[in-house]
Amino acid sequence: SSKELGQSNFDNPGIRLIGIGADFDLTPQQRLSFNINHYWFDDTAVLELARNQGSIDNDIGTDVSVAWIWRPFMTQNAVIRLSGAVLDPGQGMEDLYGGNDQYYSVLGNIIFTY
Repeated sequence: SSKELGQSNFDNPGIRLIGIGADFDLTPQQRLSFNINHYWFDDTAVLELARNQGSIDNDIGTDVSVAWIWRPFMTQNAVIRLSGAVLDPGQGMEDLYGGNDQYYSVLGNIIFTY
């Protein structure tokens, strides 16, 4: 198999995480959540073998996210959530994917329960 396809048998390299977050209840219907996390691979030897690539750094990067949750009826019967996140890559992500571009994620979901 190639560097892009990976190996058929793969062990998880493990991830270490340290983070802090806070939730703020703006009103009984609205909540704002913030999180900042930093990630590291536990052991990159498996990645190096799977990608057929030498020396991959352990540092994945820092993730910052924010979410807004709205419960219009003050119950769990209708919940609307909008969130966004950005990953500022560390050397490990740069080793794996090249470049030092930031990665963005935006998510919206609506849950109705009867």
